[in-house]
Amino acid sequence: MNALIQSLNFLRKIGLFPVVVHGGGPQLNAELAAANEPAEYVEGLRVTPPSVLAIAQRVFARENLKIVDALEASGTRARPITQGVYIGTPLDPATYGFVGAVSRIQTDALANAISGDYVPVVSSLAMTETGQVLNINADVAALELAKALRPLKIVFVNVTAGMRDGDGKVMRHIVLDEQYDGLMKQPWVKHGTKLKLKEFKSCLDVLPPATSITITSPGLLQKELFSRNGGGTTVEKGSAVLDQSSSSFCFKRLSTLLGISGQSPASIKQIVQDRKLKVFVNASYSAGLVLSPLPSSPSVYHVDHFAFDRSAIDDESADSVLRAALSQHPSLIWNSAPHVRALPEIAEALTSWFKKVSQGYASVEGSEGDQVYWTGIPVAEIQRPMSLCLGIKSAQLPFANLIRNGSSPSEQAQLNVNPDKKSKKRIGLLGARGFTGGHLVRLIGNHDNVEMVLAASSTNFGKPVTTEFPHLRGTPAEHLLFSQVTADNIAKYTSDNGVDGWFMALPDQVSRPYVEALDGMSSATPQPVLVDLSADHRFDSTWVYGSPETNRAAIRGARRIANPGCYATGMYLTLYPLVRAGLIDPSAPPACFGVSGYSGAGSKPSDKNDTKRLADNLLPYKLIGHTHEREVTHQLGGSHPLFFTPHVGQFFQGITVTSSMKLTRAATRDEIISLYKRAYENEPLVRLDFDNIPEVKSNANKHTLTIGGLTVEGNHMVAITTLDNLLKGAATQAIQNMNLCFGLDELSGIKNEL
Repeated sequence: MNALIQSLNFLRKIGLFPVVVHGGGPQLNAELAAANEPAEYVEGLRVTPPSVLAIAQRVFARENLKIVDALEASGTRARPITQGVYIGTPLDPATYGFVGAVSRIQTDALANAISGDYVPVVSSLAMTETGQVLNINADVAALELAKALRPLKIVFVNVTAGMRDGDGKVMRHIVLDEQYDGLMKQPWVKHGTKLKLKEFKSCLDVLPPATSITITSPGLLQKELFSRNGGGTTVEKGSAVLDQSSSSFCFKRLSTLLGISGQSPASIKQIVQDRKLKVFVNASYSAGLVLSPLPSSPSVYHVDHFAFDRSAIDDESADSVLRAALSQHPSLIWNSAPHVRALPEIAEALTSWFKKVSQGYASVEGSEGDQVYWTGIPVAEIQRPMSLCLGIKSAQLPFANLIRNGSSPSEQAQLNVNPDKKSKKRIGLLGARGFTGGHLVRLIGNHDNVEMVLAASSTNFGKPVTTEFPHLRGTPAEHLLFSQVTADNIAKYTSDNGVDGWFMALPDQVSRPYVEALDGMSSATPQPVLVDLSADHRFDSTWVYGSPETNRAAIRGARRIANPGCYATGMYLTLYPLVRAGLIDPSAPPACFGVSGYSGAGSKPSDKNDTKRLADNLLPYKLIGHTHEREVTHQLGGSHPLFFTPHVGQFFQGITVTSSMKLTRAATRDEIISLYKRAYENEPLVRLDFDNIPEVKSNANKHTLTIGGLTVEGNHMVAITTLDNLLKGAATQAIQNMNLCFGLDELSGIKNEL
């Protein structure tokens, strides 16, 4: 609060008039928890029934006065405005309750405050034409007000100090005209993040082009306002990138950008046409690229000219132009030497930028600083394009302002592949011989962005994977051999093979030495993502519990994931919405009766997978203190125990769980259905079938989990849950988690089988 107040004081002292719009999400959540009211969200918007609205009005009034009092105490006059600015209409009462959409802005109170030298402090509450109070998302409220006031700068202050990507890193610069569609397709852009981006675009589309939005922390507010190099995220509408075929393309401005004199725009245009060049510039002609097809390799383009200065690198104009070029010509190659010689004053910045945007580079020994950079070319195929690139003579360049001496490629060229730019993430698998391992190998073979490079099995070392899984013949796994990876050599296997992530499909109490070996790797080698399918880390707070439907935000960008157990997945997803709503009575633990196929006992022979013993039979086991019983209790916060009685059936794969529970109060079936819909209606791998009893055979070999057979009588409720123990209970969920860690589509490798 102090940093925010100091920044607002500073703005007033230099003659600026800030308008403060506030929410109160964390404070409201605390009040709701104290009142035993659930804090529920749908697509980033808070569900606001009358009881929540009453608490929200009290919280917003209190938080408004806190800001006003702090400003007044610091010498800046402020005025509280809790209502009267936003006129709204109910958004969707059946879904959201008293949540509104802004239909009109009234600025009288704001104008009166500013004219009196007061800072207006506005609460994000609206009122209908008939006087009904509505809750407005604070981000939406601020942006709707900005549309009416038309400021040059909009600042969002929060504790995250920016908008973070799928890896958890702050995105420094977002240009909506170029990046919006791509961002909205990202698997990590959901709920609140998606709502923000939609509202940012809606706002900036109607404001002057110079207007920008900044997301930052209170302490960085001044820096963000008066520089382009703050620590948060700057969002701009941007301007489209033009190419030489655009009707508005100006060859006169291109010649100025390239520093060419003595040639008319018509002659420049003729050179571009004759040489089949591709030219890309931003709308302000402050950054551009000139490409030519590489001789004898027409799918690869050579970058003849990088036309920009240091400011284009700093404000990411250069990145915007390069992205546009890559969208049409994904395979690019260039030698840095002539560009560095032509722009010596920014040589260091240029070299750093080349390394950032390239897939890899080769330092050529015995040359005068030759470094060949490339994008979109497999390392195994780089030799020929590199030879052609190094052989380009200055006379072959379309314009003479970048000249280099031709040279031949050195056999001593040292390849440096940027691990973040590889065409596919490289995955290793421990425990590849098991049933789950076979599914993981198959699913990775379906994946567009991930490849299996190591499949480890201590008993099948050296044999083709297809000897254990003949159904994988004809798939990408056909030529994969089982490797022998141990705790002693896993670090070397990881670095030698460039492994980005490991699936650990090992028995319980086996994974720890492997993890310790990877933790002890040199800092020069990036830490791989680990997804542990055993129970070893499900109680470890330093590992993220990998339930995508309930913990997606924490999984994104994490490096250590504890994959939930098969039974635990079914019980946890069944109980989670009820616990969150405060409907499970901790004094009366739910009773969960489970039956699993015998594949759940693993591929190693035992009584629990002996088909002769299982014929026409049902085997109970571990009836008290089962690991999954403790796991679900732990993940539900430790205060909601359950009783779990597992059994093995005579079928191969699949799980059914019948959960019988006492509720804290009488509830209707419709109320329970509504809770489940809010939690899972938009989850692609959770099916809700309340009117039917889910059957094991209907869910076997499928990636989905089904909750149904819902029966409610007073405060007694029963639900049936089915899932495939090898897929959603193991391999499918592991793939979801690895995808989220890498910032990929969560369903990659899975969705073609849905």
